[in-house]
Amino acid sequence: MVSSSALMIPSTKRYLEKKYHEMHKSALNEEQVDMGRVTTEKLRVLIKKYWVMAETSSPQFVIARSVTCTASGAVSFLIALILVEAQIRMGMEFSILNNYYSSYGWSTKWIMISQTIGVIVGTIAPAARWFIAIRFRSSNNGSKAIKGAFTVEGYWTQKMVEWEQRSLSVKIRHLKFRRVVHCLRGLVLKFCIFVQFLVVLASKLVLLVSICITTPTILCLNYVRQLRQRRVSDSGSSRHHKVTGSTANSEVDIRHYVMLLEGEVELPTESLENICKEVDKVIQNGQKKKPKHLLKFLCKSSNFRGVTEFDSRRVLSLHSQDLPYCWSLAVVTLTSIALAIPNVEKQKSNHLLNSVTEGLRFMKLIDKILHKKGDLGNIRTAADVVWVGVELYHKWQDKDLHETSLKGKNAEDILHQLSGKAQKTVLEFKRGARDCLMKNPLNWPPKVIAANSMYRISRTVLLTHRAENDETDEQLFEQLSIMIADIMAACLTNLPQVITMKCHRNAIEEREKSVCKAALLLGETEEILALLQQRELPILDPNRAAYIEVASFNEARK
Repeated sequence: MVSSSALMIPSTKRYLEKKYHEMHKSALNEEQVDMGRVTTEKLRVLIKKYWVMAETSSPQFVIARSVTCTASGAVSFLIALILVEAQIRMGMEFSILNNYYSSYGWSTKWIMISQTIGVIVGTIAPAARWFIAIRFRSSNNGSKAIKGAFTVEGYWTQKMVEWEQRSLSVKIRHLKFRRVVHCLRGLVLKFCIFVQFLVVLASKLVLLVSICITTPTILCLNYVRQLRQRRVSDSGSSRHHKVTGSTANSEVDIRHYVMLLEGEVELPTESLENICKEVDKVIQNGQKKKPKHLLKFLCKSSNFRGVTEFDSRRVLSLHSQDLPYCWSLAVVTLTSIALAIPNVEKQKSNHLLNSVTEGLRFMKLIDKILHKKGDLGNIRTAADVVWVGVELYHKWQDKDLHETSLKGKNAEDILHQLSGKAQKTVLEFKRGARDCLMKNPLNWPPKVIAANSMYRISRTVLLTHRAENDETDEQLFEQLSIMIADIMAACLTNLPQVITMKCHRNAIEEREKSVCKAALLLGETEEILALLQQRELPILDPNRAAYIEVASFNEARK
């Protein structure tokens, strides 16, 4: 039976792959039809659809619900009963457990006990699958069950048929010998196909006989359970709500995405409910890890003006070609500047540091997923390198930010220091660069890219600060915090797209894990999405959502 199950895996995998792609297209069409604002409820339903597709198409689940696997449970249960009966009979007739005449009497007793325990433990899982299959198939139409018991689907023998029709892989020069070998191989494979046919047919008959024997008992138990359920008010409607995913119409959608093989019975409602409950548990686990500091910090942002104000075109460029920003680089640079400002309460600085630490995890994920090309690789690395120094050592490129905030006379003095050090780093690199690749700033080392970002942003902040003559250091810190919150909020508006893209993984080995990560991400960011949905969100080009494009952002807000 194990060999029979193994032979059907390649053909069923191909079939389920094709079916998955068709269902994926159907899901994409539904997403395109529903082009309104993406809500957390819509994301929940989307994740449930792809979770059902991933779960029901996984090879482990397909094998577990196959007739050979369920029939093996019946065989295991029968063998266990025979063993128990034999041991009871032998114990009663010969008193084996109390036989102390032999030198090996004590060891024989423990061998029998350990053997019995091993058989019982090994029988639990197969027997459970057998009982579940009987329970759910007994509710199906009887004529269909009888007809299916005498039908062997093509995927059971498809692989061996392909082997039979394929040319020989061994090179044989003589035509007669090649013909003889081909005929012999065909005879062997035909015999194997016949054996496979018998094994599958016998497994189906075992299951059919089991259903016929146990159906009256199961029907009585189901009737008793229905009577108990009627006593609980609205229990059926709440249970139905859990399966459907919060809307009456979503049950049809979720059931439509169950991956079934040819001849398989419809997945029971209880099994579908358990699959959906798994998604809810993952989302609940994510909710326990929600970023509390980040949620509080994002309340500072009332619009997305900070995205258009952090880098001014009035600042002279250090290179003829401007470097693009990724979301995380702009945030870590602004945070470095804010932490260096003097005369700011330590509690506010720590709150900013904790909030950005929580937010950067999501921002890096957005940068990585929405821009898979390599041209932003060095920019993302620059942001990561800068943040390691800021978070762990409170330094920006060996410049102690804490010491700078203590020794600095005022914010303007510190901004001059940071921009001067950054400008010096970029100009020294340009003078010493000889490689032609360095003409493109995207190929610059991460340290130089971070310095260029610090130069432009610190000069922009300096221009703004000069315009506000009476602005205190604490007010400047608050303005920078709002600007950081604006950029983070604008970046996090891409979270629905990231969650959707995680659900769209095609590799069968990665689907379940990827959808699980999407569900966990939804749980962690559900309150963030609810907060951002209260605002008028910018419509960013998905192909350029990993960049901070000030011009396109302004166009989107018009």
